[in-house]
Amino acid sequence: MSLRLSNRRKKSDLTLRLLAWSNAIAVIALIGAVCVIAIAKPKQMNFLDHFYSVQRLNPSWNLTLIGYIGVLLLLSLISSIFGLYLNGKRLRRKGDHINATLVLSLIISTVSLLFYLKFTLS
Repeated sequence: MSLRLSNRRKKSDLTLRLLAWSNAIAVIALIGAVCVIAIAKPKQMNFLDHFYSVQRLNPSWNLTLIGYIGVLLLLSLISSIFGLYLNGKRLRRKGDHINATLVLSLIISTVSLLFYLKFTLS
């Protein structure tokens, strides 16, 4: 005679909701960092600027926005680590899996943060 236990996970519990929120925060912070990088980088001269001799270009990075990039990357890293911790606590059943988005967010934010530290500290 085998014991057949029913699945007691009928609805999402606090752990699953926190996991979804940490996943969303990590991805939104990474997308925000990419957007801030696009705004903070120096403007390149295009054909129309050259043709009309426009001299409104900024040749250097916006240093205020560079600080925000580091904060967003750190937020993504912390949120990914927290989400993977929660995901690891939940891996008990056959249908449970590791969230791939959190792993990718962790890798991308770690590598980006290392590049950020390399170029801002040098």
